[in-house]
Amino acid sequence: MSETTLTISARRARPRPGQECTRHHVLETVYDLISEHGIEGLSMRQVADAAGLSTGTINYHFGNKQSLVIAALESAYELPSDWEQYCGSPSAQLRRLVFGYVCRSPRDRFWRFWINYLAASTRNDELSAHQRTRYERQERFWARLIRDAVKVEEFKKSLDPQHEAEQLLSLAHGLVVRQLVLPYAEVRAEARALLGARIDSFRE
Repeated sequence: MSETTLTISARRARPRPGQECTRHHVLETVYDLISEHGIEGLSMRQVADAAGLSTGTINYHFGNKQSLVIAALESAYELPSDWEQYCGSPSAQLRRLVFGYVCRSPRDRFWRFWINYLAASTRNDELSAHQRTRYERQERFWARLIRDAVKVEEFKKSLDPQHEAEQLLSLAHGLVVRQLVLPYAEVRAEARALLGARIDSFRE
């Protein structure tokens, strides 16, 4: 086991009983390992060791490495835990999701995981198909939020929700790459300002 794996294993407490807790614990471990080592070098044994679980438990929950990696990507796109507090305002919901594309630190583990997944998907048809499907679902959801915001008069009526969702998601992903290349606080602040300004432009 590598020194990094040992560090990750020591940093994490063993999961509480319950399948959901175990699943969440494993996926959190996957983000750490892939952000540090990439996907190609990841093994089910490495995940099990870092998570403090048996390989049988990992296989029970996920089946194989590819399914585990895809599950990690899906889990990362679940609605945030504070989503309910934004209900009633589609524009606030959109802003909450869009600001998730601002890295939280110079070594934001999810976006480092994401860029590794994206790179691996260029060499793996299943990962590529899943990434494409995930992107299209995200785009449709953002378009729906923009459409709903227009209906409740939070955004101007002249907007084309699908077009604006496409443009906003493209901007968000471009800014993620910029933040990974330039991992500085001022770059993250610029990303937040640009995304906020884009959403503000949707208003009358």
